[in-house]
Amino acid sequence: MKKKIIITSIITIIILVLAIGIYWYCHLTHYKFNDRFIIGSSAEEIVDKYGGFSKQWVDDKTGELTRAFYMIRENTPELIMSYDNSLWYEIYFENGIAVKVNLLEGWYGG
Repeated sequence: MKKKIIITSIITIIILVLAIGIYWYCHLTHYKFNDRFIIGSSAEEIVDKYGGFSKQWVDDKTGELTRAFYMIRENTPELIMSYDNSLWYEIYFENGIAVKVNLLEGWYGG
């Protein structure tokens, strides 16, 4: 009986570690967003899965979406504001397909 409990515990721990490892592998940048799904997807596919973008930049000449942002954490004002501590999930697009993701702290404009 004791041996059965030990084996069950070890198997449970192994399964838990594997599940955490797979989740971490797929969500490298931020736990809310699956980077491996986003890279290679179109803006429409991303919006279908995660909802509308918080902000987006469009190229003035071509009208093509170049960057899109999801707000992860809003700025928390302090008594004396020295910086913007908001957090943004930034997606870069080329030819309508996401090619790169990045976490951006501070104002999304730069």
